[in-house]
Amino acid sequence: MKVFITSVLLLLWIVLNTGCTTMNKTIIKMFDNATPGNRGVVTEEDIKSLPEVIQNYLHYTGIIGKEKIRTVRLRQQGGFRLKPGEDFKTMSAVQYFNVDDIEFYWRGKVSVVTATDRFLGGKGDLTVRLLDLIKVSYADGPEVDQGEILRFLAEGVWFPSVFVNDYIRWEALGERSARATIVQNGLSASADFYFNDQYQVSKIIANRYMEKDGTFKMAVWEIRIKRYTEFNGIRIPQESHVIWKLEEGDFCWYKPEIQDIEYNVSLPY
Repeated sequence: MKVFITSVLLLLWIVLNTGCTTMNKTIIKMFDNATPGNRGVVTEEDIKSLPEVIQNYLHYTGIIGKEKIRTVRLRQQGGFRLKPGEDFKTMSAVQYFNVDDIEFYWRGKVSVVTATDRFLGGKGDLTVRLLDLIKVSYADGPEVDQGEILRFLAEGVWFPSVFVNDYIRWEALGERSARATIVQNGLSASADFYFNDQYQVSKIIANRYMEKDGTFKMAVWEIRIKRYTEFNGIRIPQESHVIWKLEEGDFCWYKPEIQDIEYNVSLPY
């Protein structure tokens, strides 16, 4: 009996760690593709052609004079639910970005369910597994690609030097708003950024494909930023709410909160 219990525990440990091992190999490869050499710093010259509201925002973040961010790793936690009216469950996640190549890898866990959300080499996919072993759902294709590159664009508020990159184009919409369009190999997506009187991003709104019962439909996707904190000398949103704006009303389905974030550390946790 003792041998049986030991064998079961060993098997469970192997199963639970297989996903982490696979992820770490992918992260190392993704970071190996990041641009090597001197990163340089964000300068006034880098931002002078951007709309005034974006210049003011970047000054607010404190990124001017700081090293350009090429890689990111972060931990987050927050409430997650699949349907309106459900209680929020606690989601713990890690995420990695290769900023130069517009890539990310996100892995979240709720109880025994693990999800990976990736955008690598211009292609996105989302996989949900039970015990990190049994695949219960998978999605990819052009609708997923559009959603993932849009996610990268919106989450750039966590590493704001991204907004001076050539693959993002800015268009002023008003004194306190601007539209960002991100382009990669023929794939593009746009989002509208809104700012408060401190030049903090207060919300981001875009049209994004929403999946329901295996079918994708375009819907309004909104991120409402609730609180800013300074990490590594840079002011970024720490807490936000992710919302689908549906005909029957707003559906807040994720409330991520950054626990810690590191820049230009090209290793997995």
